[in-house]
Amino acid sequence: MANPQGPTDPEGERSSQSATTDLAARIARARGERPQVRKPGGVGGGTLSGANRAFRLASEFVAAIIVGAGLGYGIDLLFGTRPWGMIILLLMGFAAGVLNVVRASAELNAKVTPNLPSVADDDDE
Repeated sequence: MANPQGPTDPEGERSSQSATTDLAARIARARGERPQVRKPGGVGGGTLSGANRAFRLASEFVAAIIVGAGLGYGIDLLFGTRPWGMIILLLMGFAAGVLNVVRASAELNAKVTPNLPSVADDDDE
């Protein structure tokens, strides 16, 4: 019967070692010949997916509203102007949130789209 563990003679061990070494050399050579392809959007790189962009914009919007409402509530407690400080700063937080979303989306779109000529650069007049 054959040994299920593989060949035990010295010649068989040498031939399997040389085959493994040969295979490792061929793999290393193939990896060296193939160009490295990097996926965009890795850590610190490139583009964001649609869900990532939406989460970033939503979190910036909500954070501005929460900060505005919190500051307004604190001012109301400090000065005793019960609803007015919170209402005014909540509206200011909403406006700041909209402004943050517009700025962030413009920044993200500038990273994704190539530099296209603007309408002001058109010399057709």
